[in-house]
Amino acid sequence: MITCEIRIDYGVISAVLMGLFLFGTGYNTAVSWLEKHGYTEGYLGLLVAFGVIMTLVGVAILSVQAALIALVAFIASGVPMIIGSIFRYLRKREEAKRSIIEEIND
Repeated sequence: MITCEIRIDYGVISAVLMGLFLFGTGYNTAVSWLEKHGYTEGYLGLLVAFGVIMTLVGVAILSVQAALIALVAFIASGVPMIIGSIFRYLRKREEAKRSIIEEIND
């Protein structure tokens, strides 16, 4: 049986939450810049996964066991979404190429 224990230290919890809030604010700014310059196309799943990893780092400060359990859960639910996102992007890009070729040939 796996047991998971999180110590109730409100100072540490507050610091972790504040750090995550600051990360989220900065990361939002960075992603906004990347989107504005067209660098995020096809990589949305990876951008989300990076944000999740950083959140798990914060959780690991509170409880390594809880973070590992959450990591495995996020891998199980997130990997299919990341792979699907990449394949959808590649398919969309290929369709756009074909459309351009067809337009040129007509």
